[in-house]
Amino acid sequence: MIFIAGAGPGKVEKYVTRKTVHCFHCNNDTPWILEKTKYYVSLFFIPVVPVKTQYRFYCPICGNTRQLEKEEFNRMVKFEAEPWRAGE
Repeated sequence: MIFIAGAGPGKVEKYVTRKTVHCFHCNNDTPWILEKTKYYVSLFFIPVVPVKTQYRFYCPICGNTRQLEKEEFNRMVKFEAEPWRAGE
């Protein structure tokens, strides 16, 4: 019997900040993106067990990234961001 297993990113949630943030890497002022990525162990390409969750805050122009803790991410989503919609 053959089992196909792996690990990788699963669900990704994105939010955009309501105000602009200055990026010291590319020197632009733009709304930044908050991103929550859940990583799963998968069996037969079906996500089964969540392994870890990563929280990022990044510049959409250059990709300059800051890792966040869960509490800080949740606070920023609650008070400073709205759901991200691609193409708008």
